[in-house]
Amino acid sequence: MKSIKSVLWFLAVIFLLAVVVQNLSLLTHKEIIRLNLLIKEYQTEPIQLFLYFLGFFLIGLLFSYFYGLVERLKANKTIKNHLETIRKLEEEIKIFRRDKDL
Repeated sequence: MKSIKSVLWFLAVIFLLAVVVQNLSLLTHKEIIRLNLLIKEYQTEPIQLFLYFLGFFLIGLLFSYFYGLVERLKANKTIKNHLETIRKLEEEIKIFRRDKDL
């Protein structure tokens, strides 16, 4: 399984490199971002497209990280509640066993 996973990662990296190399002229093309808010207009300096792609990719990573963080916190709270319930039920079982032995 590890060898298959390694081969798949290798193929993904090769595919990504092929896409980047074949589109290098597009990725190095410079563009300006303009934002018109009717009151004021903003625009950036010319920046290469790969920096835009990288920036939006990193923003997406941050969004997914924080969404996953919220989900993990909810899951940890649920696990904590379940463990507390288990502890209480085990105490009840011990009490019933003591009463049965008497």
